[in-house]
Amino acid sequence: MAGKSKRGGERHLWLQGNVFWYRQQIPKAVHAIIGGPQFVRVNLRTADVIEAKRRRDELESQTRIQFRHIQMGRRTTLELPGWKPTQAPTRAPRGPAEWGCLWREALADAHASGDAEAIEQVRDLAADEAERYGKDDAKRHAFNDAFKGREEVDHHLEAYLSTVGLAPKTTGERRGLVGKMARWAASKGLTLDRIDRRQAGKYVTEEIDPLHPVTQTKHLTALRQYWLYLARRGHIDLPAGEDRNSGWPWDGQKTEKRGKRVERGSKVEEERAFTDDEVRKLLYAPWPMRKPDWESQIRDATTISLLTGMRLAEVLTLWVDDVDGDWFDIKEGKTEAAARRVPIHEDLKAIVKRRTEGKASTDWLFHELRAERDAGDTFGKRFKRFREAVGVDDRRAGVRRSLVNFHSARRWFTTKARHAGHPKETIAEIVGHKPDKSDVTFSVYAKGASEGQLKACVGDVKLPNSL
Repeated sequence: MAGKSKRGGERHLWLQGNVFWYRQQIPKAVHAIIGGPQFVRVNLRTADVIEAKRRRDELESQTRIQFRHIQMGRRTTLELPGWKPTQAPTRAPRGPAEWGCLWREALADAHASGDAEAIEQVRDLAADEAERYGKDDAKRHAFNDAFKGREEVDHHLEAYLSTVGLAPKTTGERRGLVGKMARWAASKGLTLDRIDRRQAGKYVTEEIDPLHPVTQTKHLTALRQYWLYLARRGHIDLPAGEDRNSGWPWDGQKTEKRGKRVERGSKVEEERAFTDDEVRKLLYAPWPMRKPDWESQIRDATTISLLTGMRLAEVLTLWVDDVDGDWFDIKEGKTEAAARRVPIHEDLKAIVKRRTEGKASTDWLFHELRAERDAGDTFGKRFKRFREAVGVDDRRAGVRRSLVNFHSARRWFTTKARHAGHPKETIAEIVGHKPDKSDVTFSVYAKGASEGQLKACVGDVKLPNSL
């Protein structure tokens, strides 16, 4: 990983070394015209995040205006202070379908800006472009089809994924789920403009209903979010009365929960916490793999999660600077509640000392994973192989995934803390769960557990004895 913003949500900001950079992807429609690099990268020449944001806002305003002018044919180059694009490659003349896509994207940007004059101007220029093809019906149809959105369902998928800032694993999932829907549509001869509520319902019935409920929700979420992007950018035309923020046509598409015959004493199988015997195997069993350098990262990460309840991504991306005396200071995470301070268990101090010694404040505790493109995915695959090799697995008929995984360490911590008699509110604060909004006393009036309560809760969780 080349660089990392200490506050990962900072739009278009990239901290490399001690200097902020502005980094923005050039829209496909603009890149098709100007060529050159696919990203704008400008050194902001400041380490101050406030000043970086100010300079970012100036550049973002300039790029937005220039992108629109390029798409509308008013200019052919992008000029920004401190940015030197490479020479644009030579290319063959654009065909009518490509011009149709470019003008549709220009119209979408005009809609997004809310500029009525710009919208009318783009429509007039697009009409002039269509007239250029005269009596050539094939070319005129190709242009009009592209301009009216008769595109493949996943035509805008990469542009969408580049704007939402999802984690690499989630990005891959979204790409796969939307891609599956695109293949289904192509097999039915459906283009993007023909996907309405009726076709969406058919897809849900044929492809989503048979899936596991968790996968159903994930699949519908991916489609709804993609269509929200399409609507907001003007890539699809909504029926009269539909809101651009509704997620049409996927809003209200309830999936069928396919039940199974339930026998007395049976229950739906869900992912679970590790048992103490499984924890012993994970921590103390002889190393079973051919990669001895993996042992330290896997055993250490597992131990940290077992004794803090931290999520996989939180453990792997800990900085040396996140170790604050006897506390892990987690500054960001999956939810708002994920930013928290977690006591460092007595049994973790040797690991923390070993992994912080001699490192700079911005180094990772798990430095061996920093060079990986997706540290979480890489580690997850290694942990799965290790877990299965030491005999920790729980496969059930009809369930795709094992009922135990790295998250089972987090469940184990929560279970042990509960068995030690600590209140659920204290445990939730340690593991980074949102407070229960229905519980006014604890979510509104109470201001959280004391440091002593947090330390006592973590300290009462004990690892099982060795094998």
